[in-house]
Amino acid sequence: MIGLDFPIAPEWIYDVHALWKPEQPITELVQRALGYTMQELGGTRSRQHSLTIILRYFVGTEGGGKFRVTLPTDIWVAYSRAHPPSVMAPAYLAHLIAHNEVAQALTGFFRLRHEPGDVVTTGDLRRAVIARYGERKVVTNAASAFLRTLQRFHVLEDGAKAGTYRFVSLLPVEPEVFPLVVWSWWQAHSEPQIDLEAFEDDPALTFLGKEHLDGLWEAHQPALWNLEARIEGRRATLRYADRVGFEGAMLDRLPP
Repeated sequence: MIGLDFPIAPEWIYDVHALWKPEQPITELVQRALGYTMQELGGTRSRQHSLTIILRYFVGTEGGGKFRVTLPTDIWVAYSRAHPPSVMAPAYLAHLIAHNEVAQALTGFFRLRHEPGDVVTTGDLRRAVIARYGERKVVTNAASAFLRTLQRFHVLEDGAKAGTYRFVSLLPVEPEVFPLVVWSWWQAHSEPQIDLEAFEDDPALTFLGKEHLDGLWEAHQPALWNLEARIEGRRATLRYADRVGFEGAMLDRLPP
């Protein structure tokens, strides 16, 4: 259940990236972040827990223990510094879900039962995740943290009654950050050929607006991938099947 027992907000990820330096001791980044962001959380311990999640998913490092440092370059940092958190939010959320089993299970609950405009109850979500993972504190904490995360991403808002939320909106995806959504999917699946229908149906994209998905794919062809229509359906073939090549091409898409 690791990785989803405290809430995350897009602004916090963005703030951490603003403090990032290349080859920076991770202890320095932690110290600076705790004094700069997440101040709305109740205490230092809560900020430490949420920061740990941000570092795990959104800051690349090398080395171990007290010698762990940030990477010389980081694709997340580069994009965060080029776009505001409101634009980055869909990529952040898709990445969090794509790489976390608990987030995927909880997202599955939404996919089957809810759409924008619905009321979501904390109790229903907890029962669903307990049925899958058992009644443990870490399980119920994960359910609560996921709901609070969706609220901080403005997917949910407080409902009229205690213990309820309203599913208010999907996050619009701007063409500038769509490569990050695809990159995150590729990191999770390691497939250089992407079935566009399967991609659209992936749990990681549940809370993203997909009405302009065809245009998003076309916006980065042929720089990042090639699109083709086949009898079995449309697919995208990545131009770079290695991480260094893909990230380099993505960095080239950023404004100077």
